[in-house]
Amino acid sequence: MSPLSDSEDLTGRDVGGFQVDSLLATGGMGRVFRAHAPDGTQVALKLVKSDLARDVVFRKRFDREARIAQTVTHAHVVPVLATGEYQGVPFLVQRFVEGGSLAQKIETGIELPATVKMCEEVASGLDALHGQGLYHRDIKPANILVDEAGTFYITDFGLAKDSQGSLLTRPGQALGSMDYMAPEQIRAEDLTSACDTYALGCVLYECLTGKPPFADRQGMRVLWAHLQDMPSDPTASRPELPSELGKAVLRALAKDPAERPESASAFAAQVRAAAGM
Repeated sequence: MSPLSDSEDLTGRDVGGFQVDSLLATGGMGRVFRAHAPDGTQVALKLVKSDLARDVVFRKRFDREARIAQTVTHAHVVPVLATGEYQGVPFLVQRFVEGGSLAQKIETGIELPATVKMCEEVASGLDALHGQGLYHRDIKPANILVDEAGTFYITDFGLAKDSQGSLLTRPGQALGSMDYMAPEQIRAEDLTSACDTYALGCVLYECLTGKPPFADRQGMRVLWAHLQDMPSDPTASRPELPSELGKAVLRALAKDPAERPESASAFAAQVRAAAGM
């Protein structure tokens, strides 16, 4: 059988027992399809790019994503239902979350109560990961889904790493999304759960201001800012918000991991208190 092309239309195809209905999104890692299981259940089927499928390091990382996701059962973590390979390309199947991403919600504006709720629900999911010695390492609005009832979920474990496992990257290589990377992550140091708390702080900052902390910088300057600069108070341009809320967010963005809240949920609790809720 010929290798799968990244532009090939899979509508109507059977991929590992799942019938593909339509293309949902295309990104740097591959394509996501809406599909349905034999019982009719709607699922999201993630198929990676063919060139990545040939990369040994990436294949190991992808396998780790599926393995990690299958070890965590939590109300705010999207579960992986199945994995497999189709024409030489690996795929995984996740529960379909009807609604969209936090990134889309931020574009249209997210109110403070929903922001606080997001922080608490994502934090509880992160604590479940951290409780098993796992770190997500790529918390960002695009990796937080929200359903039609307004419930938030963590997804995409492509960069997750367990605290005991070997790093599946080349020496000195930092992984993550530039706008949300903790200083220690940029320096490719040993990580703790505090890196995810930092990223969640960046996400909360974006919910409040519409932009991540260093959106005014370009390229490598973003990384230098995470390493050296403190962002402005996210409540400075919103006088209707309590100043204590800005202070709570900035505590999560401390350069020293030891100065951040002791857990993601501890951070969320500080945010709720600071918001007066």
